[in-house]
Amino acid sequence: MDQLSNQTNCDIHVKYWGTSGSISSPLKPSCVTEKVINSICSLARNGHLEEIDPDNLEASVTKIVNEHLPFSSKSTFGGNTSCVEINTKDCMIVIDCGTGVINFGINLESKWDSIQENERKGLILFSHMHYDHLFGLPMCHSFYNQNNSFELFGNEKVAGNLLDFFGQNSDMVNSLYPPILSKVKAIKKITPFDEKSIIEIGSTKISSFHLNHPGGSNAFKIETNGKSYVYASDHEQLNETDIQLANFCKNADALYLDGQFLLSEYLGKTGVGSGPATSRVGWGHTPMEWCILTAFAANAKSLHLGHRDPRRTDTDTEKILLYLRAHAAKLSETKQQAAPKILFPHEELDFFI
Repeated sequence: MDQLSNQTNCDIHVKYWGTSGSISSPLKPSCVTEKVINSICSLARNGHLEEIDPDNLEASVTKIVNEHLPFSSKSTFGGNTSCVEINTKDCMIVIDCGTGVINFGINLESKWDSIQENERKGLILFSHMHYDHLFGLPMCHSFYNQNNSFELFGNEKVAGNLLDFFGQNSDMVNSLYPPILSKVKAIKKITPFDEKSIIEIGSTKISSFHLNHPGGSNAFKIETNGKSYVYASDHEQLNETDIQLANFCKNADALYLDGQFLLSEYLGKTGVGSGPATSRVGWGHTPMEWCILTAFAANAKSLHLGHRDPRRTDTDTEKILLYLRAHAAKLSETKQQAAPKILFPHEELDFFI
C-alpha cells in the first residue's frame, strides 16, 4: 500500500498524537473558559468582532480567529503523552504508545475501514518502557481488531518486558490491568532488535541509537529516498553538545528531541511554572538550549522539541518558543551556520518531509 498516495512530492509524513512528557495533562475546564474569555476580549479590543458577517457567520468567525489569535489562544499543544506516527511509501511506523496512541487508533480505524486485510499492517517501535511511553497501548482499540497486524520492536530488554506484559505473567501487570491483553489480537509479533542492526522495508531504513536515560532508551532514525526523521526522546546529554547523537542525526530533515526543561530549570535555578526550583540533573532529560546546540552540530533542518512538561501552559510554551528561536538566531550568527527551524509539535500536527 502506498501510505503517501494523497501527498505529492513527500517521502515521509509525520503525525504527532502525543507530545507531552511524564504524565498526561489535559486542559482543566477553567483553562478552556479562560481561553474563550481572553480570545473574545482580544478580538473586541482590536475591533475584529466588527468583521463578523451575520450572513456568513461560521466562515467569517473562522477567518477572524485564524488570522488574529495566537495558537495558544485558539488551540492547545495537547496533554497526551508520547506517540508519533510516521508513514513512508513502504510502511506505517508508530513510535511509542503513550496516551496519544488512543487517538491514533480512532483515526486509524476510520482510515483503514475500506482497505484490504493484507494491507492493514504497521510497525511499533518502543524507545523504552516508562509508563508515559507505554500506558496507552491497552486502551487503543485498533490493537483489538484481529484484521489489523502490528509487529512490536524494542531492544532486547524492552522486547522481553513486552513479552511479560502481554503474557500477564507478573503480579505487577495483573495489578495494573485485568487480563485483557490476551485479547489484543492485532499484535502478531514482538521482535527484539540488535541496537547496531538496521530494519529495512523496501526503500525505508530504520536504525537505532542508545540514549542516556534511567533504565535506558533508544532513538530511531527513519530514512527513505535521501530524507530522514529522527526521534530521540528521553535523553540526558552529558555535554552541552552531544557529538555522538549529532553524528547519528547528521543532516536530518527533522529531529525530535526531548525538551522538557530550560537550562535554568534543569540546573535548579528556577522552577517550572509556579513549582519550586529543583535540580533536574540526572533525571534523564536534556535542557532545551543544549538540544539546540546538538541540532546545530547535526546540521538538522528542523528541531522538534517534545516531551513537554505537564505543568507548562500553552501560553508559557509559546513564549519559550520565541525565546528559543531568538537564541538560535544568535547562535546562527556566531557559528555562521543556518539555524534549524524550531517548533513545539502539537497534537494532530502533520509534518511532511
